[in-house]
Amino acid sequence: MSNNLPEMTLLTEQEIELITGAKIPSKQIFILSKYRINHVVDIHGRPRLTWYQLNHPQTSMSFKETPDYSSLQ
Repeated sequence: MSNNLPEMTLLTEQEIELITGAKIPSKQIFILSKYRINHVVDIHGRPRLTWYQLNHPQTSMSFKETPDYSSLQ
């Protein structure tokens, strides 16, 4: 089954280099992680991601370690 949705297309190595500003894959991975952009690392150590992943980074949510049950009776 072919999926031709543009947002599901993998970025090329050149596009990842342009977006991150880094040529070295480990630095690209560091930058993607720093900005919480979900990606996978292939068998050659290069980051792989889709346009959707780039345009929808993870949001940071703050959670307490334990819930506050003081308002419950």
